[in-house]
Amino acid sequence: MEEKKYTLVISWWWVRGFYALGILKWLEELWYKDRIEAIYGVSAWALVGSYRAAGYSAQKIYDMFFSSRAFGFSSINILSRDSLLRLNYLKKDFAQDLPKDISELKIKTYIWTTDTNTGTFLLFDRGDLSTILLGSMSIPWIFPVVPYETHVLMDGGVTNNFPVEFAKTQYPNNEIIGIALNKFKENQKIKNIFDNLSVSLEIMMRHHTIENMWGIKHLFYKELPVNVMDTRKKHMTAAYLQGYEDCLAHFKQ
Repeated sequence: MEEKKYTLVISWWWVRGFYALGILKWLEELWYKDRIEAIYGVSAWALVGSYRAAGYSAQKIYDMFFSSRAFGFSSINILSRDSLLRLNYLKKDFAQDLPKDISELKIKTYIWTTDTNTGTFLLFDRGDLSTILLGSMSIPWIFPVVPYETHVLMDGGVTNNFPVEFAKTQYPNNEIIGIALNKFKENQKIKNIFDNLSVSLEIMMRHHTIENMWGIKHLFYKELPVNVMDTRKKHMTAAYLQGYEDCLAHFKQ
C-alpha cells in the first residue's frame, strides 16, 4: 500500500505559533516527519516552515528563538520612521541559515504574501527566500513593507491567513494538517497599543481562517492566552508543550 502523504498549512500568529512548533516536534518524532510533502506558511510561520524545510528540527528552532536575532526580538528597534517597529539584521541571518532560493529547500515550501501595489495575494514557491520571508512577516502598522521586484510586500495574512484552498488544489491526494491559531477570544482587555493592534488584527484576519476550514481531516484550531507581541517565555513554552500534547492525542486516536 502506498504511504499516505501530508500537506502542512500553518496560519499566522507570531509567538502564539509556538503551539504549531510543538505539533512539528511530535510529527518529526514519528514516521509522519517523512510524509510531509509540502509546507504552506504565512508570516512568522513562513519563517518557521522555511527553517523546518531547510532541515532544522522543531527543538532547534525553539532553542534558536531565545538565542538568535532571527527568532527573538533583539533585532527590533522602536520608532522607525515608516513603521511602529523595524527589524534589522534578519536578512543577514536568513542568508546565513537558509538557502538563497525558496526552491532549494528540502521540502516543497510555499510562502504567502500580500502585494500592496495591487492589494492582492502572492504565493511564492521560488525566488529570493530572505526577501520574500521579510515581506511575508511585515505585519501591518508594526513592521515596514518590503520591496521585491515589481512588488511591495506585506504580511500574507492580510489577504489570506490560511491558504488551504491552494494546498487542496495543488496536492489533491494529500491529507492536510491545518494549524489555525487565531481563534477569537471575546471580551479581551485592551490595556495598551499592542493589545489594540493584536485585537484589531485578529478581527481583520479571522474570517479568512473560518472560510477555509472545511474538509481538513487534521485541524488544530485553538484559543491560546498569548497575544501577538507576548514574548514571555513561560507562555511560549506552555503553547509549545500544548501543541505537542494535542498532536499526540489526535494522531493516537
